[in-house]
Amino acid sequence: MNRDIQEQQLWGALCAGDQDALQKLYVSYYNGLLQYGLKYSDDRDTLKDSINSTFLYIWENRAGLSYANHVGSYIFKSYQRQLLKDLNKNKVLEKLSLSGEWDADMDIQDFQFIVQQEESRRMSLLKNAILKLPKRQRELIRMRYYEELSYDEIAKQTQLTKRAIYNQIHTAISTLKEDSSLLNLKQLLSLLIFF
Repeated sequence: MNRDIQEQQLWGALCAGDQDALQKLYVSYYNGLLQYGLKYSDDRDTLKDSINSTFLYIWENRAGLSYANHVGSYIFKSYQRQLLKDLNKNKVLEKLSLSGEWDADMDIQDFQFIVQQEESRRMSLLKNAILKLPKRQRELIRMRYYEELSYDEIAKQTQLTKRAIYNQIHTAISTLKEDSSLLNLKQLLSLLIFF
């Protein structure tokens, strides 16, 4: 399933009140939004607050949101408006013009490039870390997260008990978490789900 379709499904779930969908979109876009904001301000606290305010706004207004073909563009434009408001409010305009006019088309392209680069980097880290796992753990991770098989389905194919499968997957995720180059558990699990 391609990324646009996954994000459209998450967007629909978010609009229906699914907090997990909101969290997955937040994790997916957080670093890209932060990197974009750093082009205009070094005040990371303000940038983080702007990201949080953007997603809070989306969540609070979910009932009135319409279908989004390009979820990333919607999130980016919402963040862009919030960031401008916050930077104006805090008087920390560095690279923004005082008029507040941005080249929106160029900014969206920059943002999409940043998100793609960040996603690519995280996927590469995850792939390399998974390749270091023992063969059985790699196989179970593949079956559970890539093929999206249930524990019962995996048990039938591997002749392992559900408890053994759960323990092996738990051990694999613990090993991946210990790799300091990887992300926190929520980010790691979201990557496994969408990998």
